[in-house]
Amino acid sequence: MLKQFAVGICALLGAATVSAQETSTEDKIIKALSEARPDFEFTDVRPSPIDGLYQARVVGGPVLYVTPEADLMIAGEIFAVEKGGFARYEDPAMIEQRKQLAASLDEKDSIAFAPEGETKAVVYVFTDVDCGFCRRLHSQLNEYQDGGSTKPGYNDLGIEIRYLAYPRAGVGSPSAQKLETAWCAEDQQETLDRLKNLQSVETKSCENNPVAEHYRLGGEFGVSGTPALVLPNGKMQAGYVPPEQLAEILGI
Repeated sequence: MLKQFAVGICALLGAATVSAQETSTEDKIIKALSEARPDFEFTDVRPSPIDGLYQARVVGGPVLYVTPEADLMIAGEIFAVEKGGFARYEDPAMIEQRKQLAASLDEKDSIAFAPEGETKAVVYVFTDVDCGFCRRLHSQLNEYQDGGSTKPGYNDLGIEIRYLAYPRAGVGSPSAQKLETAWCAEDQQETLDRLKNLQSVETKSCENNPVAEHYRLGGEFGVSGTPALVLPNGKMQAGYVPPEQLAEILGI
């Protein structure tokens, strides 16, 4: 009897151990976040650069820093404290993931604006035609006036801009329809020019347009707003960057 009782206790302890192993901290965090906000998709849960916290990414949103108990979290960015000031910290794993994703992109799926001369760098830009800073970036593809002086644009500096669609209001929104119109047009560049210059364009639709796929892809890249610039080294620059500053960042 005692022997059978001992065997039973060991079996229960073994089952408890297996159960504990099956419910990892990462699983616990995903479960808690998903129960709190079932309308969000959470992914990439792993230990964060800050000891004691885990990080989880909201697809199409920010990175969250969560306690192991999944009862508290911080939403925002991490900054490295350096001698010259504060610098935005980027997760090396995310940078590598972006490099691999960017390498898998097909240029034909983008709307590209290339330099007439040598292309020194290619930058993918997630864009929305109803975004003011996106329109500002587009207006500076070639030389432009700034404060009474003429400055070189992105193409003038050897930077090729390849646009990807990212309707901030989501797939099915009026912004998404405008982007679909550009990608379905016979002359994609001219149509995107007109849309970004707030000119009227006849609405078009077509099968296999990439807007929904680009929007999903933006979530994988960690895009949460536009413009979002994916650099050749896998880093992402959130927001508008003037041409000469971007050239400096790219080292060209």
